[in-house]
Amino acid sequence: MWETTIKLFYKGMLLVLFMCLFNPLQAQPAYIFHEKGVEKMEGKSYTEAIKDFDIAIQKDKNHAPSYCDKARALIELGKNEEALKNFEMALKLKDNYVNAYYYRALFYYKLKDPKALADFSKTIQLDPQKADAYLKRGLIHFNNQQENEALLDFNKVIDLGGGHAQLYYYRGLILVKKGKTNEALNDFNEALTQNPTLSEAQLERGKIYLSQKKTQMALTDFNACIANRINTESVYTLRAECNLLLGKTDDALRDYNTLIDVFKTKDIKVYQLHAEANFKKKDWPATIKDCNKMVSLNRDHIPAYLLRAQVYTLQGKSKYPLALNDYKRVCETDSKNLAAWEGRGNMLFLMAKYTEALDCFNKSIGLNPSANAYYIRSKCYYKLNNKKACCSDLEKAAQMGNTEAKKDLGVVCI
Repeated sequence: MWETTIKLFYKGMLLVLFMCLFNPLQAQPAYIFHEKGVEKMEGKSYTEAIKDFDIAIQKDKNHAPSYCDKARALIELGKNEEALKNFEMALKLKDNYVNAYYYRALFYYKLKDPKALADFSKTIQLDPQKADAYLKRGLIHFNNQQENEALLDFNKVIDLGGGHAQLYYYRGLILVKKGKTNEALNDFNEALTQNPTLSEAQLERGKIYLSQKKTQMALTDFNACIANRINTESVYTLRAECNLLLGKTDDALRDYNTLIDVFKTKDIKVYQLHAEANFKKKDWPATIKDCNKMVSLNRDHIPAYLLRAQVYTLQGKSKYPLALNDYKRVCETDSKNLAAWEGRGNMLFLMAKYTEALDCFNKSIGLNPSANAYYIRSKCYYKLNNKKACCSDLEKAAQMGNTEAKKDLGVVCI
């Protein structure tokens, strides 16, 4: 009996040994299967990876890393609800498990779920050196227009050595809003040093150059943006402005034509600048057309009436009544518009309506006693046979530097 028991015992031991030798999986601890799962997940074999994580959990139901990484694999397979349950289980087993907070934060971040913010903050609390957590949290703050908080996070990323082109670009945008133009310019330069094709940074740098009157440098950046296929209405508008400032009227017109014909812009500023470019080319019909468009967009757009009146004046006597109507409209819209009162007075003088012209120059001088206004008013007085008033105005105009008035004094007021 005793011998039989011993024999059975040894047989059982041999059986267990045999099973271990020929089924080594049973003998391996949980972390081995976890590592295998991670390798498979890195190779994008997510379903196979989950099988290994499940085996790891069977071997050790308290193995938090397996729950966390299983959640990551489930996300890749689109099984979001199941993934969240596994993150929760990982944190239940290990409430300070930084990876679970971090990867769940990334999951929420991808979904633009506000809960990402709390998870990134917890990640940072547990691992203050986690640069990517600062970066992502900073971007959330940035998108929420919390510039001060975003700036602190971006600065921390850079302190940790995690600065990259996109980060410098975003920090530059914040610095622009804060009026720190030179610091912003440094950031855009750094972004472009790291990534010369980051056209968004070139666009912002170009805007700064334009504001600093570094027009050629701005133009170079805007050209690069368009070459890199940032074909937005804003870029063409800015480039056209640069070309106009640099006297490249034809280039400016091409950009304005693109804005008008391709983008069908409703931006009245575009038509204003387009009109000015056409005016410089002395293309009166095109200038009038632009002014008409501005008026159709805004019936009270004063620059359109003033420019159109100027063009009508240059077209000769037959257009004087049209110019007069435009100046009159501006005077009625803005009673303190000096250019309109002087322009209206000039038109009335040229149309031999001297009394009406006199009234306009009285108004103009009341607003701003300029040499030109005194001089033209003196001519009105002369036509109305008021020599004393004429000479008084000529003296004032001459004292203010009007050379024509000085000449007339020696002829009219002897």
